[in-house]
This record gives sequence, structure tokens and C-alpha cells, in this order.
Amino acid sequence: MDAAIAGFAIGTGFALVENIYYLMSQSHTALPVAVIRGFGTAIMHGGTAAVLAMISNTLYERRPSGGLYLLLPGFLAAVALHTGFNCLLVRPALATLATLLVLPFVIYLVFDHSERILRNWIEVDLESDVKLLESISAGTFLGSNSGRYLQALRDRFRGEELADMLCYLRVHGELAVRAKGVLLMREAGLPEPPIEAETRDRLTEFAHLERAIGKAGVLALRPLMMATGKEVWQLTLLRP
Repeated sequence: MDAAIAGFAIGTGFALVENIYYLMSQSHTALPVAVIRGFGTAIMHGGTAAVLAMISNTLYERRPSGGLYLLLPGFLAAVALHTGFNCLLVRPALATLATLLVLPFVIYLVFDHSERILRNWIEVDLESDVKLLESISAGTFLGSNSGRYLQALRDRFRGEELADMLCYLRVHGELAVRAKGVLLMREAGLPEPPIEAETRDRLTEFAHLERAIGKAGVLALRPLMMATGKEVWQLTLLRP
């Protein structure tokens, strides 16, 4: 949703500047034609930029370590839509009508795909968070692959920093489970519970631990936390 809003805002902002330029450089154009063409151009630029942003954001969430090549599929989709619009510019009314029919459908398909990915992420990641908390509570975490990874960091971090990193993982898991619970309640149409004092205390503790382990510690824990944009965003659901 954020990607769609930002992309549409950027696209329509560009279209506004472009339409002003065309009105000043082609003052002989009939006003109805200019209005229809300008409206279609604004929708087209906003829609194509939104599609580019949504596709790129979806791919980034799946591969956070990916490079600029993740922008290529969204860019090609935007180019295809823009090219189709330009081919119809000889008939501005038809170009505008085609834009109003095609772009909402494309955006709907992208949103639907993104929603299915989000639902799958909630289900799979919720199970992962629960298992992490259970292993920490049972004292079996250090014997797991994640625990062995954390122990392998002994040469780079002090003992107290490793202890803070383990606490950071535990608190993050607790907050992540609560945040996903809020998302599930939203999807079911149930009223969200108020943010209780315990959750606020956990958020304060989480911020304190994050400062204690520093940026290097947070980066070292990324493989264990799957700290993508969704992971960061979900914690905002718990803030008042």
C-alpha cells in the first residue's frame, strides 16, 4: 500500500509538470483535448509508477539482499504500459479510456499477489517465531542451527553483547507474535485490543537492547530475524 501511494504520488507529480509544459508550448490545442489528454496522462504516469513501485517492493521483500536488478521487472511492466498509452495518443479520448480500464486491473492483480504473499508470510513466520520462543524458553536454543550461528559470533562480540543479542531475539519474537496476532484480527474483522502496558515495556526494552548491541549486532542477527521491510513494519502496529 505504501509503495502504491508513493509511486502514484510521484507519477502524478511528474504528469503535473509535463501537462503544464505542454499547455505552455502548445497553446493552440483545444481546451477539451488538452483536459482529456492531461487527465489520461496523469492517471497513466501515476499508475505506471505505482506498478513499478509495488512490483519492486514485492521482489525486494522476497530477496532483501538483491541488487538493482530487482527493479527490472517493474520497470519493464511500466515501459509496456507507457508504450501502449503512447500508441493511442493520436486519439486522446481512447488513450484515456484504455488507461482507466487497463491500469486499475493491473494494479488489482499486483495487490492481490502481494496480499497472498503477506498472508503466507504471516502464517509461516508466525510458526517460526513461536518455535524460536519455545527453544529459548526450553533452553534448547543454543543447540539449534540458530544457536550455533550465535555462538560462532564469540570472536566478534563480547559475552555480555551476546547475552543482549539473545535477549534481543527473544523480545523481537514476542513482539512479532503479538503484531501478527493484530494482523490476523484485522483480517478476521475483529476489533483490535488496546496496547497494554506490558507491550509498551517490551517495546522500550527492545529499543534499549538495540542500542546496546549496536548496528553491528543488529546486522549480525539479520539472518535469524529475517529483518525485511515487513518485519520492521509489523512492530509499528504495536506502537500507540
